[in-house]
Amino acid sequence: MHVSGSSSMRVSHIALVVTLVLLSGTVGCVQASWQEYAVPEYGFSVVLPAKPQSRAVPVPVSDGSLRVYEALDPDNRHSKFSVFIGTPRQSGIFEAASMDAFLASHIASMVQSAENGKLVASRRITFRGHPALEYEFRHQVAGVPYVGRGVTFMVDGGHIRVSLWHPADDAKGKADYERFASSFQLKPIAFQAADSPFEERGVKFSPPAGWIKRPARNAVQIARYGNLTRSLQVLLADNEAYTCDNFRSELQASGRLKEVSKLSLAGRPFTKFVSVEDVPKYNVRLTTVNYCLNSYRGAAVVGGSEEEPMFWRWAEVFEGAAATLVVQ
Repeated sequence: MHVSGSSSMRVSHIALVVTLVLLSGTVGCVQASWQEYAVPEYGFSVVLPAKPQSRAVPVPVSDGSLRVYEALDPDNRHSKFSVFIGTPRQSGIFEAASMDAFLASHIASMVQSAENGKLVASRRITFRGHPALEYEFRHQVAGVPYVGRGVTFMVDGGHIRVSLWHPADDAKGKADYERFASSFQLKPIAFQAADSPFEERGVKFSPPAGWIKRPARNAVQIARYGNLTRSLQVLLADNEAYTCDNFRSELQASGRLKEVSKLSLAGRPFTKFVSVEDVPKYNVRLTTVNYCLNSYRGAAVVGGSEEEPMFWRWAEVFEGAAATLVVQ
């Protein structure tokens, strides 16, 4: 009787320990599985239950490009978290009326293309400071009832969609979406060099990937590139007597110069000039940064401009391009 009771107690104790270990491991796994993932090339971070995988989504050439970062929930692989990045190729969407029209048609098209899609709710909101449409719709995936939740917002002339598809009977679907969407943050966009560098007239530099080369406007302007509202240019004095101090004097005389600082890029001393300019024709204010390097051919400058409210998103792109400048 004593031996049997002792064995029973030992078995119960072992079972309790195993249960606690399993519970501890499960809780730890759930807590650890949600992590923040940053995507510097598109300037965002988001919390997900698994590492996202990236792929291009085929779209008509005229529509630009569409890329998705998606992750499956390890606890329920039928739930899919997605961040879609829509980038126009030639002309972006900037007018308020055009943004509203795009958001409405975008959601309608998505619901229409889904199996037995039916819009349940949608509302206009501001998401991370940008015009947005939050939505919920019901649909089916291979005959299984699903819920689609998300928010599409306009930024940089294009759009970003933060989306979760989950089975309709997933009790934690709404909470997962709220955790996912609330974690999404816009970040500065990282510089990515184009595959082929620019090299003319003894000047070499790498423009940002995907930017469109445009004709130079004058003899001083070596190169000019554009990306929707953003622009980038390379200037060369080709006169040893014209230095960055002369360039600074011209900016000061214009009344637009705001900041001046010294910095090292790729081990070389640059002077950084930040200026602002109102453009009444388009009712915008531009922020321009110029990185000036003194060379044996005079001042060489890489300058980038973007609308003031979104300049912070593109500042690293301009600086990255400037760091590649070489005067041969």
